[in-house]
Amino acid sequence: MTRRVVRHAAFPAAGRLACAVFWLLLAAPAAAQPLAGPPQSAPADPCASGKEKYHQGDFIGARKDLEECLARSGDQVEILLPLTVMAIRENRLEDGVDLGSRAVKADPQDPEARYWYGRALLRSGRVEDARAQWEQGMAINANHKGILEGLARLAIQENQPAKAYNLLNQIRQQGIDEPWLHRLLGDLAAGKGMWDQALEHLRAVMAKEGSNARDLMSASQLSIMAGKNDQAVDFSRRAVALEPGEATWGGLGEAFFAAQQIDSALVYLRMAVKNDDPDPRFVFNLANALEVGGLPYEAEERFKQFLALSPDDAMGHLNYGIHLGKQGRTGEGIAEVEKAVSLDSSLLNARIVLAQMKESAGDYAGARREVVLLKGQDPENNASLDAWLARLDAEEAAATDASSEGKVHLLHMVLPTLADAQHMAGLLEQGRDFGSLAVQYSSGPAAARGGDIGWIDPADMKGPLREAIERLGLDETSPPVESGGLYHLFKRVR
Repeated sequence: MTRRVVRHAAFPAAGRLACAVFWLLLAAPAAAQPLAGPPQSAPADPCASGKEKYHQGDFIGARKDLEECLARSGDQVEILLPLTVMAIRENRLEDGVDLGSRAVKADPQDPEARYWYGRALLRSGRVEDARAQWEQGMAINANHKGILEGLARLAIQENQPAKAYNLLNQIRQQGIDEPWLHRLLGDLAAGKGMWDQALEHLRAVMAKEGSNARDLMSASQLSIMAGKNDQAVDFSRRAVALEPGEATWGGLGEAFFAAQQIDSALVYLRMAVKNDDPDPRFVFNLANALEVGGLPYEAEERFKQFLALSPDDAMGHLNYGIHLGKQGRTGEGIAEVEKAVSLDSSLLNARIVLAQMKESAGDYAGARREVVLLKGQDPENNASLDAWLARLDAEEAAATDASSEGKVHLLHMVLPTLADAQHMAGLLEQGRDFGSLAVQYSSGPAAARGGDIGWIDPADMKGPLREAIERLGLDETSPPVESGGLYHLFKRVR
């Protein structure tokens, strides 16, 4: 897996590391060769001399002798293969393809010839021809490590992680236990959501290469995904000890958040975003931790900061919309969740939340539309969605009946003193949201719901309260009304 830490599950695609290694192997420039010495007579046995010079790294001399060998003895696979390898390394691709083709013709049952011919074809951009050679080589020797790796890297490039993982795992089963192989396998396992396997591969890398902060932070993220939150905290602590700074503080804060140690999470996430250019991911997770920690004002500021940094992040708009809904600011919350859906229509949770918020606001037609769309996106849950539609029909019928009976749908705020009530009235005149203020300041039983007390028959209320309610038009708010030693504010929403 890659070693860069990422936001909202999780991890970067494996292709970046795979491609880098792959093309490093395939496109490595020719190594500097010794300068040719003074002219010498042709060796008595150019075949033996060419092979020896090849193994010594004298490619200039090897090429001369091996070509002389071919001229004397004809095509032989053991002579053509080193010539093919040298042509690939020296970027003489046409020669490489020609020599590789001759090697395969000289011995069609030699998997090594198929492998190097495939390498030359791939370097020449002939991907399907290369694949065909490697697949034929696999039919000859299913355990050829080079062919397995080549096919695995093609699978990675073509976004076939399961196939790539299986091919690379066959190399590992042959006793190859190298860090590069574990990294690739870890990347692929993470891409398939196999968090435990990915973590074990990363552990193997760290056991061989030693631990560094980036690998420890990746191990922490994998541990969180695997549900091993205490282990995630341990990995992150070790990373902070090696390289204290915004990246490791933020990772430790995320680990504490996952372990539900909110106070510690807030400490480290705040440290991670204190600079002028914070990582948006840490800002987002700080906002969520503040929300869970019961600090809605600061949470709101962090959600706004995150969306300023990442305006097209669907999850950011969704979580901010949920936050606004909790504050009783249903209309604003709906707008944010609608933005999330517009950015990512496949985000089912956003559509579910949107339907719930519209239902809560009495927009039954809007809620119905969202549920119908959910049925198309999530047919396996159609039975429960049909039940939801039936409930919406019943709620709308009940609301219609209540309205015809003279009832009104109200939000209600209860304050201890006239001064408090007048202060709230002033805030409402400034455009503050009634539901949000009710959540924060009301002592009434419906405060947690933004003061929503549902459908009320004014005739059931006491004199001064009844009179205040009866005078309300739609979306109007009453002045403070005293009753029973407390002060009341009402807003009619339907």
